[in-house]
Amino acid sequence: MGENSEAPARGIGFFGQLIQQLRLSWALLLDNRVPWILKLIPLGAIVYVISPLDLIPDVIPVLGQLDDLGILMMALRLFNSMAPADVVDEHINRLRGGDEPRIKRKNDETVIDVEAHHD
Repeated sequence: MGENSEAPARGIGFFGQLIQQLRLSWALLLDNRVPWILKLIPLGAIVYVISPLDLIPDVIPVLGQLDDLGILMMALRLFNSMAPADVVDEHINRLRGGDEPRIKRKNDETVIDVEAHHD
């Protein structure tokens, strides 16, 4: 795991961190350098959130939603930490800079080059 992947976000609250985790996870989900088996982690969390089966039922105000949010955050952190460190660092640097990725693929869908560009 790379240096930047676990650096705390200063001055950003819980929802800011959630948004950063979501953005990083989305970028990693779309990157085919991340093994598909790891991509099951956030997908499993999404299935849990929309599933009627819960550790704490959603009919209990606040607590029902907090367990869903906690499971989702835990799954995103786990996924982001288990993804290849160089790929995570690359996406973190791109997300901090606001650059959009430009992904080039061979015919077999293997990523051969990922670079940021400015519009």
